[in-house]
Amino acid sequence: MLFAVTAGWVELLADWWLVDITGTLVYQPGGPFVLCSPLYMPFAWGAVLIQTAYVGGRIWEMRGQKLAILFTGLLGAATIPFYEWWAKGAMWWYYQDTRMWGVVPLYIILGEFLIASGLVLLVNRLYERSWRVALFLGMVQGLWIWICFAVAFMLVG
Repeated sequence: MLFAVTAGWVELLADWWLVDITGTLVYQPGGPFVLCSPLYMPFAWGAVLIQTAYVGGRIWEMRGQKLAILFTGLLGAATIPFYEWWAKGAMWWYYQDTRMWGVVPLYIILGEFLIASGLVLLVNRLYERSWRVALFLGMVQGLWIWICFAVAFMLVG
């Protein structure tokens, strides 16, 4: 959990970039914000990362590293559009001025594939390690999220 929530807090840098620099992510006003993101975002990211990492870890145990990377990436790319669709319907956030598939930007789908693929590699290093390792790898994962969205935005945004 420390890993996932730390990643969620560091991910706020990616949100800032998407809101202020690309102008493609728009959060609805109201509620407490941290940087450009609603206060709940680090915890929402934490929950999604825990779910995805658990499935990826189970795939790794059953089918090995390569299939775990591939299927965890596909899981991220396939499930995140649901969250984006629900968020728009709930009027929490939406996207604009970018190439879309329905209500989901193409760069988000590609970015989530990359994020989830890398997630399984980091989480595999957490077993039986100290809280300091979890904190450090959480920071790495948070920066990885930003890198993945930036690369995906440059490729298909």
